[in-house]
Amino acid sequence: MGVAATLLFLSLLVLSTDAQTSVRIGVNYGRLGDNLPSSYQSIELIRSMKAGQVKLYDANPEILKLLSGTDLHVSIMVPNHDIISIASNQSIANEWIYTNLLQYYPETKIRFILVGNEVLSGDPDIWPHLVPAMQRIKNSLKILHIRNIKISTPLAMDILETTFPPSNASFRFEIESVILPLLHFLNGTRSYFSIDVYPYFPWSANPTSIDLDFALMRGNQSRTDLNGGLVYTNLLDQMLDSLHFAMAKLGHL
Repeated sequence: MGVAATLLFLSLLVLSTDAQTSVRIGVNYGRLGDNLPSSYQSIELIRSMKAGQVKLYDANPEILKLLSGTDLHVSIMVPNHDIISIASNQSIANEWIYTNLLQYYPETKIRFILVGNEVLSGDPDIWPHLVPAMQRIKNSLKILHIRNIKISTPLAMDILETTFPPSNASFRFEIESVILPLLHFLNGTRSYFSIDVYPYFPWSANPTSIDLDFALMRGNQSRTDLNGGLVYTNLLDQMLDSLHFAMAKLGHL
């Protein structure tokens, strides 16, 4: 069973099994803020950047229609508040797929369905329903004979107890009952372990212990994991390696 780092979406890093990935950069398209450009302007900007992928935080109909006919591979997201109901009933999952995917697919190249956003950093009542909801969505795609869309869920780095030294990293005890089935699901469906990685956060929380150049990947600083002698020249690599070590401890390397 394996999980290896491959795909980058600006702030979303994806650790994958042996599923095929793209080397083209992707863009997170969030719509919370003031004085935002129109959806049309945003899509045109993303296309002008020669991006290959765009991640949405919902399944916005206007945006999905604008993405129709483009070469952009698209990720859509199931809201956190829909997870429990989808997990409880296959018909609800089927309806979600009909409403939010079939209305636009395949003209819009939807390639990922992300179930929730950083679920394991939020309401514990949702945690046990995460993987069942992912399985329901997968079942819906199977019914429709759709095989080129992967199911995942983006998590935050606070799923780990610590990230240094990476060899000591482990998942938080209270979420292990969810993480292990999640890893089994992703591996069994040849999908991706998705993680939001922000080196700024650990640096800003403790700037006296983490050098800014190390966080910014400037290569002037290094840190060594004394347990195995691995040397890290930037915080991003250190954080990602900690995930690999944590997964390996659960049998996923």
